[in-house]
Amino acid sequence: MKRTLLLLPVLFAVVISCGSGKNNKSAAGKNDNPVKSGDTIVIDYPKDTVFDQIASLLSGENASSFNDTFAQSQYWKDYKISIDTPWQRIENERLSIIYNWSDSVIKPLINDTSLLFYPFSGPDFVHSYYLFPNANEYVFIAMEKLGTIPALHKSSFEQLKAYLDATNFAIRDIYKRSYFITGNMEQDLRKQQVDGVLPVLLVFLHKTGHEIYDFGYYRLNNDAKTFTKIDKPTNSLDQVECIRFLILKKGDNKLKTFTYFYADISDSGFAKTKTLKKYLDNMRSCNTFIKSASYLSHYGTFSNIRDLTLTKSSAVLEDDTGVPFRYFTSDKWNYKLFGVYVKPIADFPSSYLYQKDLAAAYDSVGAQALPFSLGYHWRTGEQNWLLFYRK
Repeated sequence: MKRTLLLLPVLFAVVISCGSGKNNKSAAGKNDNPVKSGDTIVIDYPKDTVFDQIASLLSGENASSFNDTFAQSQYWKDYKISIDTPWQRIENERLSIIYNWSDSVIKPLINDTSLLFYPFSGPDFVHSYYLFPNANEYVFIAMEKLGTIPALHKSSFEQLKAYLDATNFAIRDIYKRSYFITGNMEQDLRKQQVDGVLPVLLVFLHKTGHEIYDFGYYRLNNDAKTFTKIDKPTNSLDQVECIRFLILKKGDNKLKTFTYFYADISDSGFAKTKTLKKYLDNMRSCNTFIKSASYLSHYGTFSNIRDLTLTKSSAVLEDDTGVPFRYFTSDKWNYKLFGVYVKPIADFPSSYLYQKDLAAAYDSVGAQALPFSLGYHWRTGEQNWLLFYRK
């Protein structure tokens, strides 16, 4: 199927590929000539029907392109319910509220069409999309492996069942807690059935109403600007590898790039992969989103990603697990506070991570009510959110 689509001016600000033969291809699957910043072109773009069908299967929408017996089975009917029921619940109780809150509170204060940068993301496309639906590009970085998809079109009934069960199990925490538990993800994604974030991302892309127009694995080249397409990931942190999608929101006409890097963004990790650090240093101005990030930006061992966030961001939306309040100096940043600020949950050392200056700001400046719960304090709903935007 082909549709006439508008490519965003910034879509290929970074050149893709320097390979040859079958890998001599851009992320768009066409050629190596990038769309330069400021250009706008209209093209006929072929849809990646295979990955779009897989996303439809994993998200419980349609199995007709796969095993006929499977598509008519009671298992498939039950699977659809097991996906749709919790999704409908979080859409009603959380996601629609987040979307409306962002539209009325966040959007008027920032350029909401900027690139969205999401460090410590895991495969959480869901909340980043509902908070920043108009972002013209998404860049995620996390320590969960990229993953692969087996030959599902050739799979037996039992093989499909096992894979769907494993995928559904891997996304359970996002429904209940609104974030992925690192230990759970490490266990879930080490299993033979689901070996990385790819199937989870496919579910979330489809559930948020996106069609997949292109997919590929890429490795960042030594120039820190271009990428080479690869057949499959090595899952080595010594290589800077990523998944890259071209996605289209149904009803829209603008293709967007969504990139997920598998990388260690601690200071020691950047020391081993200096090309990634250089790539991020050259990244255009962005909005940054940080949620349920284990307070890593509070530690000296994550000073590079903290400094990069402060340097590259036009706006930062985060909870208290992101960059500490004291780094957003009043000569450069405006801020708004939401919800309530309390000590970190018991999993983290509150004696070190509790921010007295942030508590004082909540007491003196005050905070707007937060109409949803999103983050570590999901049991009590005592969540805090902070928006910083440049003066």
